[in-house]
Amino acid sequence: MTIREDLLSDDISVVTEGLDELDKCLRKKEDHSDLLNVLTVLAASYDPEIVQKVSWCTGKMGQNKINDVRIISLLVRLADSDDEQVRENVAWGIGETAGTVPVSDHAIDVISSLLDDENRDVRGMAAWAAGRFNHKCKILSDGMKAQLETLLRDDSEYVRSAAKFALDDE
Repeated sequence: MTIREDLLSDDISVVTEGLDELDKCLRKKEDHSDLLNVLTVLAASYDPEIVQKVSWCTGKMGQNKINDVRIISLLVRLADSDDEQVRENVAWGIGETAGTVPVSDHAIDVISSLLDDENRDVRGMAAWAAGRFNHKCKILSDGMKAQLETLLRDDSEYVRSAAKFALDDE
């Protein structure tokens, strides 16, 4: 079977295997943007593992510099997830698209929202993503800058370090 056939299966274990295979291919920097519509459908799954894998694979496509606005659209849709890993993957994926995919106001709004997340890993990744947009696109709103300045006093060294990176002008 192909990855597409696995992802379209009615058997959740086959879908999971298909996502694992897609993960392997994306790690080899293969372009599978043809599967973004299928990933968009899978993002609505009730299975948290499926949604986590979808968010990771979509973020990896961003990291692989696939220039497709559907990457941002899908990540933005996943930003309200109750799953911390999904929200962290969303911040990472959006940050990875900086300088590749046309900047979306929705994506910047998601990063701004995730800077206030209760989870330190999500806040830290959102700060890193804000830094990517600052460094690669020179996009850092006054509101986001104020959020990052607040994060310089976060309890987490990871978050403080990411906020410092984001505010660095170099």
